[in-house]
Amino acid sequence: MKILITGGAGFIGSQVGNLLSKEHTVVSLDNLSYGKKENLLNDGKPFSDFVFCDVTDPDFEKYCIDVDVVIHLAGIAPLPESQINPIKAYQNNLMGTINVIQACRKHNVKKIIFSSTSAVYENSETFPLKEDSYFKDPDLIYSMSKMASEKVCLSYCKNYDMDITILRFFNVYGINQDHTRKQPPLLGYIIKCLLNNESPTFYSDGSQSRDYIYVDDIYRLILCCIENKKSKGQIFNVCSGESYTVKEIYDIFRKNFNTDLECFFEQSENFWDKYPDLFEGFYSFSRKRIKKEVNKYSLGCYDKAKSLLGWEPQISLEQGIEKIIKEVK
Repeated sequence: MKILITGGAGFIGSQVGNLLSKEHTVVSLDNLSYGKKENLLNDGKPFSDFVFCDVTDPDFEKYCIDVDVVIHLAGIAPLPESQINPIKAYQNNLMGTINVIQACRKHNVKKIIFSSTSAVYENSETFPLKEDSYFKDPDLIYSMSKMASEKVCLSYCKNYDMDITILRFFNVYGINQDHTRKQPPLLGYIIKCLLNNESPTFYSDGSQSRDYIYVDDIYRLILCCIENKKSKGQIFNVCSGESYTVKEIYDIFRKNFNTDLECFFEQSENFWDKYPDLFEGFYSFSRKRIKKEVNKYSLGCYDKAKSLLGWEPQISLEQGIEKIIKEVK
């Protein structure tokens, strides 16, 4: 099969693309806002073709010609960046998704996999989180743009009978995760600190607990969705079904790095201080809302994916962290 991955040079896209390329022809499309071309190398050699393009570009559709599957991962993910520039976030996350689906419809792409997020559950209070349970609508720009994109996908499934599957990623980690951006994901940030022999600073008391999923398990679920017709029109949580605190995660890293570096803790409401634009003027972003987001608890349920597709995660957090550390060392 010929598979097009949008956001293909990013962390998830490059890892999934590398694994898929062993049996399929992969085209990685990216505007390199967050992705890196070096992510598309395996032992120094490219594992896929690369296309420099934005999913909002009018000529995007030409890259869907003769494509069997589109895995749509492109988008603006950092929460504070989406809050600072909501128009850009909606253009990329929502309008980009519409552009991708329209192009797939025009060129008869057989299967679309859309990467959504567990952030759509951000105001939920009942756990574990399930796809068909009632949950409160999100109110942050990133999460709302993803929820709107989900509704577009379901609309095309219903009205055009297109084969689209929505995957709600929980906290994804793995090899090649970007730790250089202004506010890197937790595990990438810890790696960056320990490699530089620096003590990390966490914006919580360390009891913050979330569900983490290793990127190779995502690849396995995507493969299930491509091969199993039961995935058509469905939404699946992509999670481990286990929740770990910041302190527990840091202890695993310290053990593997054989270090006694202590960590420091700061006020949760100061976590977005690297984005001063949010706090300028009369209407300043709510620090109470930041505190709520930082201390948000997450625990997903993957029973639906297990029941319909036979998928369940195989890599524990301890195993995943060991894989990452072995690679970076």
